[in-house]
Amino acid sequence: MLFKKLIPAILWALFILALCALPGAAIPDLTFLDWLKPDKIVHLFLFSFLAFLLIKGFTEQIAAPFLNDYPKLISVLIASIYGVLVEILQEYCISGRHGDVYDSMADALGAITGVWLFNYWKKRKLAKSHS
Repeated sequence: MLFKKLIPAILWALFILALCALPGAAIPDLTFLDWLKPDKIVHLFLFSFLAFLLIKGFTEQIAAPFLNDYPKLISVLIASIYGVLVEILQEYCISGRHGDVYDSMADALGAITGVWLFNYWKKRKLAKSHS
């Protein structure tokens, strides 16, 4: 039952990996937007949604009760560690790509943002059920 509830998060994590594993030549050059650093915004979005899906999966499952105790903390840790691992993979295993500490920081900030998104979603869901 745990795996079933985490399928959306696992699929999203695989999507992130596929995007981050693209060779450097496959990524468009956005030099005119360099000052905006749009890749950091992308990292923030990808990992906030990953954390959101992890929290949702952990709170809906019953197979591993310890995940219900601290779903937000565990999700932020998993998403942040996953972000670091993806950056290491980019640095050492993917041609034309380089790991970036700032990308890892954006991933972690995204994971924290995912907690906020989950809280917001849960509050709206509760408000709808009471009206």
